[in-house]
Amino acid sequence: MTANTAYTASSHEATKNSFSRRALIGGTAALGAVGLLSACGNGSASSEKTKAAGAGANIEDLYNINAQDVNSLKKGGTLRLPAGSIGPNFNFYTQSGNTSDNVNVMSTISQAGMWNLDFDGTYKLNTDFAVSFEHSKKDDKIQVAVKLNPKAVFNDGTPITYKALQSTWNIFKSLDNGYNIVTSGIYEFVESVEKGEDDYSATVTFSKPFYPLQSLFSEILHPALEDVELFNNGFVDEPHPEYWAGPFTLADKGWDSTAKTFSVVPNDKWWGTKPLLDKIVFTQMESSAARAAFKNDEIDAIGASTSSTYAEVKNIAGTELRKGTRLYAGGLDINPRRVKDAALRKAIFVGTNREALAKIQFQGLPYEEAIPGSMIHMPFSPYYQDSYPTPNNSVSEAQKILEAAGYTKNGDYYEKDGTKAGCAVVVFGDDPTNKGKAQTFTQQMKDVGIEIRIDQHADSEFATILGNWDYDISFSGYSVSADATESTKQFYYSENNEGIGSKEIDALIDAMTLIEDDKERNLACNEIEKKHMAEFAFLGTITNGPDFVMVKKTLANYGPRLYKSMDWTAVGWMNS
Repeated sequence: MTANTAYTASSHEATKNSFSRRALIGGTAALGAVGLLSACGNGSASSEKTKAAGAGANIEDLYNINAQDVNSLKKGGTLRLPAGSIGPNFNFYTQSGNTSDNVNVMSTISQAGMWNLDFDGTYKLNTDFAVSFEHSKKDDKIQVAVKLNPKAVFNDGTPITYKALQSTWNIFKSLDNGYNIVTSGIYEFVESVEKGEDDYSATVTFSKPFYPLQSLFSEILHPALEDVELFNNGFVDEPHPEYWAGPFTLADKGWDSTAKTFSVVPNDKWWGTKPLLDKIVFTQMESSAARAAFKNDEIDAIGASTSSTYAEVKNIAGTELRKGTRLYAGGLDINPRRVKDAALRKAIFVGTNREALAKIQFQGLPYEEAIPGSMIHMPFSPYYQDSYPTPNNSVSEAQKILEAAGYTKNGDYYEKDGTKAGCAVVVFGDDPTNKGKAQTFTQQMKDVGIEIRIDQHADSEFATILGNWDYDISFSGYSVSADATESTKQFYYSENNEGIGSKEIDALIDAMTLIEDDKERNLACNEIEKKHMAEFAFLGTITNGPDFVMVKKTLANYGPRLYKSMDWTAVGWMNS
């Protein structure tokens, strides 16, 4: 058996696990959830407009984390960060826990996985957990030989062995096993995970290929999570630090469900690089509360990607703006489980004036971008193509779709079989930007003949409502990876959408996952996306948007990082 490709550890690398499944992001983005682009201020924010990166952008120009040698930074200190929604389900591998806020908060204590990502999205072996990863072919089947770091343990003392890899596979390998997972991903194509030469090695055999192979074990789960009830519901209001592994762990009484604070401290069971900070404290806050807290020196960073927040915090002494584009796509999420008529969804897609909604989103911000057209690729990706259906931004074309589907106009709105064409758009938080978008969208749809109601909720309800699919339309979206394979399957495979889709598209996705060449596979993803958007119309793009963050000037190794995995051990404070 001759290995075709090997990833072997030769030196220690940063300790950050990449979360392979696309995480939900609210319309105004969560602080620290995704990468930012480069820029900094000098005690105030520059008014010069930043243009979104497009084709041919230099990756090195698209990140700035205020990189500092950790040896030059202070030892100790506290970092205080806001979050729109913390919990209630701290298992971010479940549908109800899979939000950008949860992924970000839990990333401080949950690092078990074989891979880190670099700035450009390339994979690096995470040597805190893995020693080598070699793949080969045997009897026309792909096999992967994995060697784990024997120092690696979960916080309860359970060693991270081949048994943890088997448990991870058992949990993720099927959507029909009772686990409330987001998608099966690569694990559906794994035939077996067997013990290797010792407990810290394993052989993984595939039933058929799936690329990229580095999707395998980007997460490693504690064997206890094979308990379906624990996996699905056991982490509701209970972070269970004993089942994770990372440089930080939950402080004593670190989750305060009343105050909505999540505090972590260095983990004395951690075998890797020790963190600089003594504590990180996340506090759940509405937008208005976060703005006040930043002005009152109660938090050290704040997302400033809406005009209201940007205007209020841009000139605070001792801070600087680090600005750029989110690794995000979305803004028109129509839930097909609730809005079941494809014709109605298509009419909404075609009748939405995306330019007008984007203008509201960016008004007052030093930022501009062309309207994006892909959920799976950023505009600066060499694989990017506009997949949004044409024609669009057309009231008359939207009305034609409704009329062809049997709707007739009755007063201001269309109806069919005695039911009015309409649904609700859910809005989270108290930021006026989102409210303005909802009001404009409501009027746009009224012009088409579709009645839209506004369903207002607190930021803290985001994870519960979207994770449980308890909405009709949302302005939310998803994080974007450098490779579109898994997101294409997550978004467009019918099994991931309660059967909504087509056998033809499913077959295209199955064929796409077999393509070894990265470029060819990602271009195939575009064709799948175009077909799905045109036929089923439930994930649409309005913005990528800026990810502006105001931070204390002396905060180091934190900020715009593109795809790079977050290294919490290196975050710290510069000497004044």
